[in-house]
Amino acid sequence: MPPAAPPLSVLILAAFLSGAGMRVADPLLAAIASGFGATVAAAAATVAAFTFAYGLAQPVLGPLGDRFGKLRLIAACMALYGAATAAAAAAPGLGSLVALRCLAGAFAGGLIPVAIALIGDTTPYAERQATLGRFMTGMVLANLAAAPLSGVAGDVVGWRPVFAALGAAALAAAVPLWHAARAMGPPPPHAHGSAVARYLALLRRPAARRLLLLVGVEGAVAFAAPPFLGAFLVEGYGLSYSVAGLVLGASGLGALLYTRIAGRLVARFGERGLLTGGGAGLVLWLGAIAAAPPTPWLGAVSFFGGLSLASFHGVLQARGSEIAPESRATGMAAFAFSLFVGQAIGAAVAGLLLPLAGFRGLFASAACVMAGLAAAARASPAR
Repeated sequence: MPPAAPPLSVLILAAFLSGAGMRVADPLLAAIASGFGATVAAAAATVAAFTFAYGLAQPVLGPLGDRFGKLRLIAACMALYGAATAAAAAAPGLGSLVALRCLAGAFAGGLIPVAIALIGDTTPYAERQATLGRFMTGMVLANLAAAPLSGVAGDVVGWRPVFAALGAAALAAAVPLWHAARAMGPPPPHAHGSAVARYLALLRRPAARRLLLLVGVEGAVAFAAPPFLGAFLVEGYGLSYSVAGLVLGASGLGALLYTRIAGRLVARFGERGLLTGGGAGLVLWLGAIAAAPPTPWLGAVSFFGGLSLASFHGVLQARGSEIAPESRATGMAAFAFSLFVGQAIGAAVAGLLLPLAGFRGLFASAACVMAGLAAAARASPAR
């Protein structure tokens, strides 16, 4: 029998605060640049530092979660993330702000992947995708709301109070997380051991290697596309940045719908059905963008893409929680790191391809790769 689960609400809050950290600085870059007498390009390092530290911290944090307890690590990372974010509000210069954002990103990396591993420990596999869907509500809501709320608050009170408020919220959230961790007790004895040995054992499993490759390609194709879609809407359609943002936001609404109906989708279609439908939906989404649909259809296309991506990724995510049952946080760290590396490679390749093929060629190429990925994912055994 799985161990007792902590309240899902505290994990959803952790996901929301982690996602908010990723998006909070986006609308504040001009204000940060003005405050330090720097360019917006220089201020953008506050976003890049958080993102790269988040991804690069995964291989370290996963084994720590297995060794010291997943919920204990989540609580500690939440407190340290909150402290770094609150300290960023008082940063005396841009360099120190970037450094603090780097620290905050590294600690935020111990929240979502380790929480998914914890859900894997405490939820039977038959119920896991539905539970993970509800858990990801926090991340989806952060993607939808954090940047707009941050922008409005920044206009009213400035960027420093925004960071202070987010840091205070994270510090407060660490309290119920720590109480829940103490109630769960210490980790099981088999979680101890060398991190290197656990990663090597993981990579010796064919199913794990297949899944890590699949999620890496998914990151390169599906997760690297939205930034280029925004640029295409502005340059190809002549839309304003605000309208382009609304179109992109529709994909978040599609993902939000998935979080509410994930259980019913799994019960109705099964994992293979979701891989087939979600994969086909992603191919159609990328292909539709390449065909440049009429402007009134852009929001619907984006919504459909968000729902398809969430459905497809949800299956891979649930399977990722099972590639190393004896050291689940290590397995999810490898999963998250593969996704991160895939996104980085995809963005780099897209940047090279864009001048040669244009936006339409870029999205058409992505649709072709996605078709192969969907077929490979459907053919891949679950375990």
